[in-house]
Amino acid sequence: MSDHGFVRELELTEALSIGLGTMIGAGIFVLSATAAHRAGPAAMFSYILAGLICLPIALTISELATGMPQAGGSYHLISRTLGPLAGTVVGIGNWLGLVFATGFYLIGFAQYVAYFIFVPLWITVILTGVFFVVLNYRGSKLSGRVQNYIVIALVTILAYFVIRGLFYQAPALHADFFPLGWSAVLTNVGLIIVSFTGFEKISTIAEEIKQPGHNLPLAIVGSVPIATTMYAAVLFVVTGILPYQEIAGFQAPLVEAATRFMGSAGVIGVSLAALLATASSANAAIMASSRINFAMGRDDILPGWFNVIHPRHLTPYRSIVVTGGLAILLALSGRATELAEISSALFMVSYALLTLGLLVMRRTKPGWYRPAFRVPLTPWLPLAGGIAALAVIGTMDRTSQIAGLGLATLSLLWYWVWGRPRTEVKGELQPWLSRERPLEAVMADLAQSREAHRSIVLVPIANPATVRDLIALSAELTRNQPEAKTVALKVVPVPLNLPLSVAQTYLEEERDKYQDILQQAKSFGQEADATVVPSLEAAHGIDSGIVEAAKRWGARLILMGWHGSLTLQQIRTSVDKAVVQAAPCDVAVLLDRHKPIRRILVPSGGGPHARLGVRLARDLVAADPRRSVSVLRVVPQDGVVDLAAEEAAAWRLVRDELGEPPEQVQAKVVRAASVREGILSEARKGYD
Repeated sequence: MSDHGFVRELELTEALSIGLGTMIGAGIFVLSATAAHRAGPAAMFSYILAGLICLPIALTISELATGMPQAGGSYHLISRTLGPLAGTVVGIGNWLGLVFATGFYLIGFAQYVAYFIFVPLWITVILTGVFFVVLNYRGSKLSGRVQNYIVIALVTILAYFVIRGLFYQAPALHADFFPLGWSAVLTNVGLIIVSFTGFEKISTIAEEIKQPGHNLPLAIVGSVPIATTMYAAVLFVVTGILPYQEIAGFQAPLVEAATRFMGSAGVIGVSLAALLATASSANAAIMASSRINFAMGRDDILPGWFNVIHPRHLTPYRSIVVTGGLAILLALSGRATELAEISSALFMVSYALLTLGLLVMRRTKPGWYRPAFRVPLTPWLPLAGGIAALAVIGTMDRTSQIAGLGLATLSLLWYWVWGRPRTEVKGELQPWLSRERPLEAVMADLAQSREAHRSIVLVPIANPATVRDLIALSAELTRNQPEAKTVALKVVPVPLNLPLSVAQTYLEEERDKYQDILQQAKSFGQEADATVVPSLEAAHGIDSGIVEAAKRWGARLILMGWHGSLTLQQIRTSVDKAVVQAAPCDVAVLLDRHKPIRRILVPSGGGPHARLGVRLARDLVAADPRRSVSVLRVVPQDGVVDLAAEEAAAWRLVRDELGEPPEQVQAKVVRAASVREGILSEARKGYD
């Protein structure tokens, strides 16, 4: 089994929030005014149509992503299906699409700031853009974790806005629901469909999502109807409060609507939601787009200059700086509508190629492609989505069409001039090529880990002071198991904007930085006559890294050290507690006392801790018969207690876990004012 792997840390809610964090943003707080001005109250149908177009694309991405659950998003999916030529178009298109979208989000944020504070837009654009570049550059956890809380706040505020606004509708404003006809509704789609691009961003973190076969489709597909419903409901409420002819004249249309029927607290809430939404969209777009050009640099589609990780912050800092810098320059143009449409055009080309990629995979049927989710009604549903995506480009302004398709053409030229002579990436359209099978290797690792699960003890080695004793203890616990292994796990936390596959590769290249502690763990294993396998793994959190490593290795026990400096309150919120709550196996957190273990005290209350304690004590006695074990039950100091029954209960626990107990094990009953006092009083009698 390999000594490293990719740690899956993100739950369904986190994956969903990444998509919705981009989707519920400037698209509703800025573009809604332009959409309503163009089509009247019927603008809500523009959002519904956009959602219906994105739904088959989301299904397509779900199948491809569960078949290839790795980082890179659409670029990775297309380059591995249609080949590097199409991958270049999609990669550069998605990257530039997000750059244009980021520029649009920065303008939206600046407009809402100007609504409250008289600050020139260009100043806000520069300051905000630089802030998010620095945030992602330094790899702050705020750049990713805060998305969850922002999304919850946004959905709550907008839901309240809609429910409250339904009671203040002016029927006369909806009397003529289609004042400009269906043609206006259709031409709106090209403008506002950029609001839905967040669902595709979920695929960029596919390798980091737990249970990808289940959670990826739910997050990708589920985000589309949630956003569609939210957009349509908000448009319905706003156009029922403000005349559509006047909406475009308001700098902050949703805030203006809120002033008509919500109190000052409601207005503040909607204003805060607008700032959070536009800011989170910009932050999420910079984070996602920097991954794309970083991945293309890794594949030599772009210069390798992009494929560099900051040695201290462990972020793709060059990609972040270039992406953020371009977005700031575009935002300084102040042309929000044009930026939104150009971004939409680039994404539509990407979506059409994704549907073609799915049809190729269904046709070629490579052995390694085993998606956990399959698009229904294939090929008709994916084809309908791809054709609809291309049709959306026809609804845009001529300038946006030329800019979007022109950039796609330049991507083709870039591939022939730069990428084609350098890249080694190939797609399934070339059946003669023998490709690697990364998923098969992962499956083999998992199968092997299942076979060895009874004999693996996982020892995190973050604290050098406890490594020796933990490995020695692990060796004793597995002394009579010939195939036993101790995995010495070093988890290196990395920023959320760095894909774990990239981080893992980087760590392997920089392994010398961690070689001392890994080699030290191995030498401690030799001292204890134990097989120690050093494992170096990247993770976004130390606790989640330990838990996922335990799952991947199939560990039966996690041994963690505590050197005694933490208070009880700190322990309750520490990594140890998080691991105990989420681990797939037993966890022992041990006080490091640097002394041999001779007499062992196991408090017995009948719960899982007592049962684990008995089993650990058994293994320690098996390793050294000179040890003794006392299984303790504490009973109230006052009152009538059947001591014989209590002792029998202690022996029953021992027999349930050990069968016929060895002679070194005894059961003991003591009286005390409290369980804690009884245990501590007994422990002072020379137990280790």
